[in-house]
Amino acid sequence: MFYFDPATGDYESWWGVKTLPKLNWGSALVRERMTAVLKRWLGPLDGWRVDVANMTGRRAADDHLHEVAALLRAELGPGAALIAEHNHDASPDLDRDGWHGTMNYGGFTRPVWAWLRGPETDLEHFLGVPGGIPERDGLATLATFRSFAAHLSWRSYVHSWQLLDSHDSPRVRTVTGSRERHLLAAGLQATLPGTPMIFAGSEFGLTGVNGEHSRTPHAVEPPRRPGPGDAGRLPRAVRAAQGRARPAARRPALAARRRRLPGVRAGDVRGVDRGVRTAGAGRAAHARRAPHRPLPRARRRRDTG
Repeated sequence: MFYFDPATGDYESWWGVKTLPKLNWGSALVRERMTAVLKRWLGPLDGWRVDVANMTGRRAADDHLHEVAALLRAELGPGAALIAEHNHDASPDLDRDGWHGTMNYGGFTRPVWAWLRGPETDLEHFLGVPGGIPERDGLATLATFRSFAAHLSWRSYVHSWQLLDSHDSPRVRTVTGSRERHLLAAGLQATLPGTPMIFAGSEFGLTGVNGEHSRTPHAVEPPRRPGPGDAGRLPRAVRAAQGRARPAARRPALAARRRRLPGVRAGDVRGVDRGVRTAGAGRAAHARRAPHRPLPRARRRRDTG
């Protein structure tokens, strides 16, 4: 079930963390027991987001990733989500009836950050890459979206999570430095193909300079009936933020709009060429599908299993 050092007898662990032993997915016992664990929690959970999925089943010459992903997906059944965390180009690890999609840091988060970063933003790392966040204009951002999307099947692309931040990264409000840029980023997240994923608290405009800072707890108690001399509610600033950005309440309307717009539904982002403007003083930033004849559809990859 595990990997052992023949010289010392010690077991291998992820990054040397001994509470996280490295599983040997070549073991039939590992496959049997891990699938049982995953299925045990379906019902309370809608599926699984697999941490560090790019390392699953891989060690030295061993590479069981695709067969493991396909095994887990088959065991979980058609109603459960199976999403791979991947901080880089995930395209070689997708399809083949394995992971439904990835956390799309490479094809969405990174280009959005580089375009909409605030002028005063000063972070030490760019999602793990030392040196801060580079600057990219709107057309370069669009080219990056297209380049990454071109390597994915349509199925994997639309099931991938389009995220602006996460528990492992700075908050998007810290990256953009303003409400206006943050709202533009949220607009891209809501209208481009893919599955929007919102990190709890970012809808309030919370800030954080790294993953640990971004996990700082915040008030979530629901409003209650005020008593004598007791406002009994969340702070005014938080209430205002809740009213401005409540994605769950707006989700049905957003989903209906996505279905009505052919460009959004079919993944056609050609209009962004015409609609992108540099965000800044005196300029409007928007993404809109410009009128044009439909583009010819490319043949999509078939999963061969």
